[in-house]
Amino acid sequence: MSSSVLQPSESRVPRPAPMFELIPYEKFRDTPSVRFFDITVPTSNARDLVVHSGPAVSPPDDPESGAWQFYLHPHQEDNLLAMHGGRTFFLVNLGWNYPFHIVRLDTGGDILRIPPGTFHRSVSDPDGSLVLNQAVRKEGVSLVEEFRVYNSNRIPRLFATTSQTAPLPKLHGVSW
Repeated sequence: MSSSVLQPSESRVPRPAPMFELIPYEKFRDTPSVRFFDITVPTSNARDLVVHSGPAVSPPDDPESGAWQFYLHPHQEDNLLAMHGGRTFFLVNLGWNYPFHIVRLDTGGDILRIPPGTFHRSVSDPDGSLVLNQAVRKEGVSLVEEFRVYNSNRIPRLFATTSQTAPLPKLHGVSW
């Protein structure tokens, strides 16, 4: 018979998922009418430039039900910087103590780090936005798999977390 005694390093309590972060970057030089910033994300191994023309929603709502849709990258960390305009991100991670957050990104603001396994969607300002993603992708990742769209209407816990009857999301740089 084998015993199932837990060792001190073992635990049956699941750890919360890593939270999103707002990461400041540094201005390293100022000259007349010109500023220089170091926006390096040292672990980044991929760059995506995401352009929203006008008041875009990404991914768009489900055309049939109107339900919110989300991206979730199982093997990619996003590090998002608004280069022009502004964008509001809706973040849901069912492993967080408080699973629903709304985060505002504006030109000149912090870099938003979204950990793998986090549902996310964004809404651009009326004039659109330009966002640089300094992603950290695991080697061998399939972009087709990483950029799947998830319909909240088909994921009961996601739908319940974002429904009008759910607790209000925590706001970061946004007000009601």
